[in-house]
Amino acid sequence: MAQFYKKMKRFFPLIVIAFILFASSCTSEYICQCVVKYSGNPPALPDSAVFEFAIKDKKKDAAKKCEENSTSITENDITMDEKCQLY
Repeated sequence: MAQFYKKMKRFFPLIVIAFILFASSCTSEYICQCVVKYSGNPPALPDSAVFEFAIKDKKKDAAKKCEENSTSITENDITMDEKCQLY
């Protein structure tokens, strides 16, 4: 039994490194794409715009952070809609 513990002491650092690599592999870099559209009565509104930015997190958390950037604002008969989602 004592030999077993001696062998485990040798492999413990490898086990810790493997665990860290496995745990960090769940985190990836995702692209959040936001589309901005303008609508309303005034002429010469800006064209739709698309912009992207990176989010490094777990997929579920990255999607949540990305979608939190979605918004809709109406002011002076002009509406700006911004919808964001993982790309």
